[in-house]
Amino acid sequence: MTFITGNKPIQELIKEKAVLLHENLLRIPEDQYWKTFEKKPRNLKTQNGFMQKVTEIKTKCKIKSKPQPLHQRRNPVDVEQVECYLHLQQNIVKGETGTDKLKHLSLETMNTRYPPNKWLHIFADVCQLDGYIYAGAGIYCEPFSCYMSLGKYSNAFDGEIETVRTTLRLLNLHQNKFERVVIFSDSKAAILSVGSTETVISTEARDCQALI
Repeated sequence: MTFITGNKPIQELIKEKAVLLHENLLRIPEDQYWKTFEKKPRNLKTQNGFMQKVTEIKTKCKIKSKPQPLHQRRNPVDVEQVECYLHLQQNIVKGETGTDKLKHLSLETMNTRYPPNKWLHIFADVCQLDGYIYAGAGIYCEPFSCYMSLGKYSNAFDGEIETVRTTLRLLNLHQNKFERVVIFSDSKAAILSVGSTETVISTEARDCQALI
């Protein structure tokens, strides 16, 4: 049916919705009912209950549930401004600017805004591996450099946030080697997330701000 019409069979759609519903139930804040639910035997021998069927589907498809805690709201008074820049010193239209000029303007901005003799330059980048199933992250600067795998089903955004968090942790071990630090990342989403002043942010972004 999928091959002919492009639509999944109704039974497969019901299974997907059931698994998604169960995952949502596991993430209800301050509710332990579904997390500690006991799968008791049922009197009905011809039909499984919701929990029995979902457990069967997850076991068959090897789906491992690891619900992450929901993002907690923080006190606006505790929010501190993180200095972030997304633009070059010279106003340009990216689509109308050549690659060589963009590289030149990028280097000019880096060295003018953050002189190497006063700032420690740290470069972070992420790449997708094995058909976008895995992601790897790399960090480079003079005091240290490292590469890490982010595990299965991770994406570039996960990697960009993790590079910032790992960099900040490593910097705490080399505090005698710098006075000012700038981290260069090519992910606008990661920069905005780490520098966010919203009261609700991800755990990873919260960790980064705490380390800063």
